[in-house]
Amino acid sequence: MRLRFKTALVLIGAAGLLVPIGGAVGAQAASSAVHHSVTTVKSHKKSTKKPKPKKSAPKPVKKPDPPKPDPPKPICVISASPIAFVEQGLLSHTSSVAFVFNVGCQPEYGESTVEIHTPQLNNACHDTLKWYSATGGGPDDVDPSHGTGESFDVFLDDDGNAEAVVWGGPSCGATSALVEASLDTAPYVTALAVVDIKPPTDTPPGLTIWPSKQIEDSTTSSVATIFYAEYPSAFSEDPVEFSDAQLYDRCAGGITCIGSDDVTLATHTKSVVTTLDDNGNAFVVALAGPSCASGATLGTADLVGPPYTTYANTFWVLSPRVVVDP
Repeated sequence: MRLRFKTALVLIGAAGLLVPIGGAVGAQAASSAVHHSVTTVKSHKKSTKKPKPKKSAPKPVKKPDPPKPDPPKPICVISASPIAFVEQGLLSHTSSVAFVFNVGCQPEYGESTVEIHTPQLNNACHDTLKWYSATGGGPDDVDPSHGTGESFDVFLDDDGNAEAVVWGGPSCGATSALVEASLDTAPYVTALAVVDIKPPTDTPPGLTIWPSKQIEDSTTSSVATIFYAEYPSAFSEDPVEFSDAQLYDRCAGGITCIGSDDVTLATHTKSVVTTLDDNGNAFVVALAGPSCASGATLGTADLVGPPYTTYANTFWVLSPRVVVDP
C-alpha cells in the first residue's frame, strides 16, 4: 500500500515535471514567435530614404498647323456711294434718290462689258430708274451713255474700271436693295453690293460728297460724284447754290449738274442753284469731263439768303489706276 503510493507520487511528480518542461517548451516557442513577430514588424517598416522621383515622359511637341491658303482674289468688285441715301425732293420730285456705282475688275478683262442689275431698287422706285455712264453701253444708239430700267451695261476701261450713276424717283420706298455687277465673259462672275433708301428726315448740317475720291476712267478721263447739302429744317424751301470752281477748271469739258430724277439743272457751269426740301436737304450730281486733270477740288454749298451759311468739303480726282490686282 505504501509502495503504490510512492509510485503514484513519482508518476504524479513525473507528470508534474512534464508541465514545467512543456511550459518551458511553450515559452521558448512563444519567445521564438515573439522574436519572429518583431522581426516581421521590423521588416515592414517604411524606409526613411525618399524614393527617387520618376522622370515624367516628355510631352509630345505639337506641330504647328499648316498655314491657311490665301483666299482667292476677286475677279470683279462693285461699290456704292453712298451706302444709304436719305430721300430728298419737293412736290413732283419728292422721295428721290441717287447712287454712284464703281465697278472694278482685273485688268485682263479691260474693254469687256459688265451688266449692273438691281430689280429691287427699280421696284422700290416704281420703275423710274435712270442711268448714266461716261463709258455706258445703254440701248440708245445715239447716246449709249444713258439708260433706264433695272439693268444697265457699262464698258470697262483698260484698267478694268467703270462707273455709273443711277437716279430713282419720285416716290421711292424706304428699303434695302441688292445690286449685281455681272461680267459678260468667262468666267461670268458676279459682284454684289447693297444700298439702303432711308425715309425723309432731318440730318446733321453740312456738305457731303459721295464718293469723296473718284478715279477717272482711262477712256474719257471723266468723273461723277454727288453733292448733298443738309441745312436745319428752318431753312426748308430756301434756295441753295452748289459750286466747285476748281473741278470746273480741272475738266476741259466742264461740269453738267443733274438734280432729282435725272433733271438737268445746268451744263458747262461752275455752279447751280436748287431748292432745299422740307427737311432742309438738297443734292446735285456733278458729271465732270471729259479730260479732267487729277488733284483736289473744293466743293461748297451756300444759302442764297440770310444768314448765307456756307458748307465746304474736298473732292479728289484720281488718275487712272488698277483697282483689282490680278
